[in-house]
Amino acid sequence: MINRKQLFRFVAIVSVVFGLTACYDEQNGNDYDVSQADVHIEIPASAYSASLGETITIEPIIETTIPEDDLEFLWEVNGDSVNSQGKKAYLPLLAAEEQARVLKYTAHIDRNITTLNLSYPCRLHVRQKSTGRDFYSSNSFTITISGISGLMVLYGNDQNSDIAILQAEDFTPSSMTLPASSAASMQLYSLSNDGQMIPGKGKQIQQITSLYFTTYMAYYPQILGERCGQILALTDKDARWIDKDGFKAYGDWNYLFYVQGDDAFNKNKPLAMYIYMIYIFGFDGGDIFSINALSSFPFLFADTTTDTPLNDGHSFSFTGQICMPNTNPYPCLLYVDAVDGDRTHKGFVGLRSLAPGYFKNYSFLLDTKTDQVPFNPGDMKADLMKMARDNRGHALAVLKGDNSHPQFAGKYFAVDLQMNGAAPAGAQTTFSGIPQYLYDLSSLPNINDARFFEFGLTQNMCYYATSNGVYQWRTDGADISSAGSLGMTDGSTWSPNGEVTMMKIIDNNNDTPTHSPSETIMLVATWQNNQASLWSLHMDLMSGRISKAVRFDSSNTPGWNFNMPILDASIKNM
Repeated sequence: MINRKQLFRFVAIVSVVFGLTACYDEQNGNDYDVSQADVHIEIPASAYSASLGETITIEPIIETTIPEDDLEFLWEVNGDSVNSQGKKAYLPLLAAEEQARVLKYTAHIDRNITTLNLSYPCRLHVRQKSTGRDFYSSNSFTITISGISGLMVLYGNDQNSDIAILQAEDFTPSSMTLPASSAASMQLYSLSNDGQMIPGKGKQIQQITSLYFTTYMAYYPQILGERCGQILALTDKDARWIDKDGFKAYGDWNYLFYVQGDDAFNKNKPLAMYIYMIYIFGFDGGDIFSINALSSFPFLFADTTTDTPLNDGHSFSFTGQICMPNTNPYPCLLYVDAVDGDRTHKGFVGLRSLAPGYFKNYSFLLDTKTDQVPFNPGDMKADLMKMARDNRGHALAVLKGDNSHPQFAGKYFAVDLQMNGAAPAGAQTTFSGIPQYLYDLSSLPNINDARFFEFGLTQNMCYYATSNGVYQWRTDGADISSAGSLGMTDGSTWSPNGEVTMMKIIDNNNDTPTHSPSETIMLVATWQNNQASLWSLHMDLMSGRISKAVRFDSSNTPGWNFNMPILDASIKNM
């Protein structure tokens, strides 16, 4: 039998044990060791924040008589994960090999920090190696990872690609506050995806967002809330659907499609994606898929066209371009690189309705047969390089003739597809009213070395780029009025200063509007001495020349570290 003195002693021991256990449970460590006052740790500030990709640096104030080589430093965060007992706990903020006395934390989303703009409690945990004693910072602090907007930049080599964000005045969405200064946040994709890059050479990066999505958001919050803001990064090997906030990948190209697995219509060969108003178009292995974004169904339905004849009796293999000109009765133009399986037959296809599922009954090859027209849009015998709409509503295109082309064998030429009035009497088809102008580009300087083509809003804004230069040409009705190296409006010269790896005009009307929605900006990326640069060229609508040229590189943009060429870019909103 236990007497009263033994009972008192037992209760006292149990109380001490429970007291120590409570302290351990509260701090997830032996905090009672702090009472020995061998180590005092203080964090200079109580809160730290950074955008994705930026680095938070903290140098703690540590007072101790213990040699530093006998101390192990563990920066910890109380995040969204739980410990082995299933409880919320302080877990490592960094990988073991990155832990050090001074914290250098590159902000990213992971399994433990999953939410932007949320303050996560953190602490510094110091362990004495020789004794295993644990000590903790006397004051806790928080870290907050804020969202990021600006210019999404897809960069990489032939094997892999990654994503960066360039924050600058030129690329800030109109809904966001202008940044204090330009800055670049690198490796946003790989940092959020266990160090893995996107397989393949980058082709396209795009965010699903437009004024039309915003307009309809109040009426269809669940549907558009899931889709609006999602990012597609597409390469020559694969595609990734990426969360707009944390850049975590959650799907590949097949994620788009309603029917998957063995019964899928798509061939899993991504070519391109195009967004127009509330319509989404996906090009896969020659087929085109579409959806009205307000539909409750998952993304794209199949309009298989490579194997199935459409209403006009033809089957098509589409390239990855769409143009929305003022070309009645065909508000949508596409281009095919095969008709009925014949790769030597290439041409334009007109679509009378954008509604999903209408390709079968409302797509027509614009074949003028033997009608007397400048060219037959349904049988171009050429590959399409670039197609765009100008501010007159005209569809302009640059093509390169096949080796068998009767006039432009292996050469570049351009066309204006605006209707040329009603079809004349005796014409075999109504399509004979569509072709208007044909431009022979063979006289343009260095045109045979052209890599990229672009069209702006006016007839003075026709461009192409070679490996080391950017050129401008102008049209005047049926003729090319002038051509030469792209220069400044004041008559001075401009040079890209490096190998051109991308040339692209940002459409401020269809893309996310920036703080300068009336300006046309051309992006020119260059590669020199194993570093990339990016030019933001503000274009004058009247002359088509450069009114202001802004260059971003490592010399003027903190965080800039493009050690691979820039391949595509587009505006990112929140």
